[in-house]
Amino acid sequence: MKITINMIGVEIKLKQRVSLEPASAALKDVLRVLKERDKRDQGNLRRFVGDDLAPVDGSAILVNGRNILSLQQWETQIQEGDEITFMVPVAGG
Repeated sequence: MKITINMIGVEIKLKQRVSLEPASAALKDVLRVLKERDKRDQGNLRRFVGDDLAPVDGSAILVNGRNILSLQQWETQIQEGDEITFMVPVAGG
C-alpha cells in the first residue's frame, strides 16, 4: 500500500510518500511497520510515537486530517492513498 506520511513539529516538517506491506490495514499494524523502518533509518517518528505505539506527550495522529481519537483509534483502517499526519499541536500569536 502507498500512503503519504506527514510530520509536523518543532524543527521538523516532512511530507513523504511511502510504500508499505503491513500485516493488516489497521493503523496499529501500519504504525508497527513505520516504527521498524524508522529504527533502521534513525528517523523522526520517535518524536511523535513511542515504542508502545502511543503518541508521545502532546502529539496527535491524524488520518486524512481527522484525529484517530475521533475515528476507530488503533483499529482505523488505512487504505491506499491515505495520509497519516504526526504532529504536535501548537498555538501562538
